[in-house]
Formats: sequence, C-alpha cells, structure tokens
Amino acid sequence: MIRTHQYKLYSNNSYRRKFTRWIGVSRLVYNLAKETKEYAYKQYEASLSKYDLMNQLPELKKEFKWIAEVNAQTLQAVIERLDNSFQKFFNGAGYPKWAKKHKYRSFKFKQGVKRTKKGFKLPKFGEVKVFNNERTFTGTIKGAIMIKKADGLYLYVIVKSEDSEVSEKQTAIGIDMGISYFCVTSDGQRIDNPKHLNKYLKKLRIANRTLARKKKGSANWIKQVQKLKQLHKKVTDTRRDFLHKVSSSFAEEYDKVVVEDLNIAGMSKNTKLSQHILDCGWGTFFGMLNYKTDVKKVDPKYTSQTCSKCGCVDSMNRTTQSNFTCIECGYRDNADVNAAKIIKRRGHSPSPANVAAARASVGEESPKF
Repeated sequence: MIRTHQYKLYSNNSYRRKFTRWIGVSRLVYNLAKETKEYAYKQYEASLSKYDLMNQLPELKKEFKWIAEVNAQTLQAVIERLDNSFQKFFNGAGYPKWAKKHKYRSFKFKQGVKRTKKGFKLPKFGEVKVFNNERTFTGTIKGAIMIKKADGLYLYVIVKSEDSEVSEKQTAIGIDMGISYFCVTSDGQRIDNPKHLNKYLKKLRIANRTLARKKKGSANWIKQVQKLKQLHKKVTDTRRDFLHKVSSSFAEEYDKVVVEDLNIAGMSKNTKLSQHILDCGWGTFFGMLNYKTDVKKVDPKYTSQTCSKCGCVDSMNRTTQSNFTCIECGYRDNADVNAAKIIKRRGHSPSPANVAAARASVGEESPKF
C-alpha cells in the first residue's frame, strides 16, 4: 500500500533560497526538454522518448555547471513529468504548457530520502527540519515531493507499507452523493454539506476586488496576491479536513463502500451546478476512500428511479426531490436513502461476465446487446 504523509518545513531562509534555485533549474530543464522534443518532431519528424531526453542531461550539465547542484534523479523526474503531460495529451487532454514562474512549484526526490531526528535528509538538498516530526509511520520511504504553498514549503513523503490484514467483518454500505446533503447512506445516515466555499465567498470577492484595484506587478499587488492565495488555501484545507474525517469514519466502520461511478468532469459542465459540485470534492473523497478501505464503483443509471423493495424502475416513482413512492408496490422512503440502497445492492451484484458464465453453465443463452 502506498501512502503519502505531509510535513510542513520550518520557516528557514536557507530552505527558501535553495528551493528557489532548484525550482529554477527544474523549470529550465522542463522547458528545454519540451523545446527539444518539439524541434525534433517538426524538423525530422522524430519522436524523442523520455530516455532520449534524459541521456542529454550530462551534456547539459557540462554546458551549464550550476545545473549540477540539483540531484540527477530530480532532473530525471522533471523529464518524466513532461513525458506524463504528453501522454495525457495523446489521450485527449490539453497540449503541455511551458513551465512558468509562480506556477511550477514542485520537484521530486525519486529515492534516497531518509528519516532523521528533526526531519528528513534529502539527496543533495540536505537535512530539513519539519513540524510534527513525532508522527510515526511504518514502511519504506520510496521518495518525496517538495512543494511551495501560500504559507510555506511542504514535504510530501511517499511511503510503501505492507497491506494490513483483512478484517473478519463483512460489512458494506452504499453511498449516494448529493449537493443538499454531502452524502446519504443506505443505513439512513445523512451527512450535511458544509459548503466550504460559500463561507468564504464574501472574503474572496473583497480580496479579488482589492487586487484588481492595484497596479499589476507592484509591491502592494504582490502582497495582495499572497493574501488571496492564503485565503484559497484556507478553503482547500478546510475541505480536505472534512473529507478526511468523513472517509475515515466510513473506513473504520465498514469493510466495503459502494459508490456511483460518476462522470464528475461531465457533470461539472453544468453552469448552474458546477460550483457546488466542485466545492463538494467528490473526486478527492473517492480517492481518499480508495486507499483507506475497499471501494467498488457501480453504474449510476436509474438509481433514483428504482424501487429498493420490488425493483420497479419508473420515473414516476420519485414524486418529489426528497420523496420516493413506488407505483408498483407502494413502498415509501426518502429518495436519497432508497438510491443508496440500490447502489449497495448493485455492489453485491455479479458482473455481466459472471452472469453470462452462470447462464452458460445451466444451458441458458446469454442475452445479446
């Protein structure tokens, strides 16, 4: 199991200066690699792999000796980062952009990270002192990522640990995600949506308006940008704290969590609901659940129209947004709770391949779609 532990570095001018130099070198290598890759394709129609680009790093260090200050594997990680951007582009994402100042804010240590009494020892970067170093973890450190945030430098330590023993309990729960409620469970539990962004919208509007009235690039403009970043970070941290608490509570109580396989990107295109959907952080929540417990995603179609008692599927079953009344058997329930029960039931249903195999074993012909 791979887990990432976050530590904040002590405020230290030496750390900041060294980070600035390393991030500058990383940006240079990223942009040079991107330029080289594009030039080779335009001039010679040659596609350079990440290994071709990595092989040019030693020559680059001879030409610019100050690049050698940065750990070699950190520079290789920069090339891999560019390669991942191109792979995403080939799969339908946007074309990779240049590494711009103030936007390129992190670099990676692929190996060689060691725990110390005060923090961590990083290859060529040296020892860094961190807050909450007394927090312990079990496993092998596989690497680390240093990133600059609005309130300072952070170190994300990647740890590989042995898989924990499987619990003897066989408890499962279905979860229906929403906006009025963050989620509703098949057991009838309703978790309120904190609406984190709404609490800070007024402050964000004022901060943005103040920034717009300042001359871009001035000292006061830079100060206001920093204040705005800290405000956005406050919203992000508050949301992540809530998602961690909810996902941990499910992981501690249940061995299996069944959720809908939602197209969050597609749903976010709805201009009326996009802000609310993104503020809920469903994708982040599913990711947290995924490494904390066993998660199964099911088809979300017709979960709000299917009766959890008799299985009748009809749009007339959901009389209002919150009420469900089956037109076939008369079963009544909260619409979200009923949907969560259907989601849980689908989590226990066999896959189409298993169904086909079962039918074949008894001589039944599989349905054709």
